Amino acid sequence: MRIPPFERFMRFTQGVGLVLAGMVIGAAVYHSLFQAQFDRAANQIGRLEDQLNERDSDLSKLNQFKELHSVIKTVQIRFEDGGDADSLDEPTKSRLKALLHKDLLVLEGRSVYEIDRESRLARELLAGKVYRDKDKSFTLEIKTALVVDNKLQVWASIRRRGPELSSSGQPQG
Repeated sequence: MRIPPFERFMRFTQGVGLVLAGMVIGAAVYHSLFQAQFDRAANQIGRLEDQLNERDSDLSKLNQFKELHSVIKTVQIRFEDGGDADSLDEPTKSRLKALLHKDLLVLEGRSVYEIDRESRLARELLAGKVYRDKDKSFTLEIKTALVVDNKLQVWASIRRRGPELSSSGQPQG
């Protein structure tokens, strides 16, 4: 049996290889663009959900305390720029903000004139508290609390904590 010479198919094989390489490179570029758009959309959804939850909460609190003029009606949390806050994505920030807001709900409905005592109590209770989001641990430290127009505005900083070790020396999950 005779085998045809390979030189006859060399140009065809090179052409097919070039087309296949172009397809792989094109698919990789398309996938990276798609992933970037998806990440941007996920961050936008996280921001919008956070705003929606905050507005719903504000609306319900304003209706609840509309007759009372000297109480804290809403709590608004902001994270300071810099450090670990910049490296976090929006959905993680939103979940951490919700966890801290849940802890600060005790201040809603309190008198504005007694906020000094209440804020010190909240700061002492939350000092060193570890918040867990999925497999990461964070410490949120309240830096500033300010009451403006019956709204308590709280600025907090985020610090990422390392993996904690159990007694067996294995990271806890």
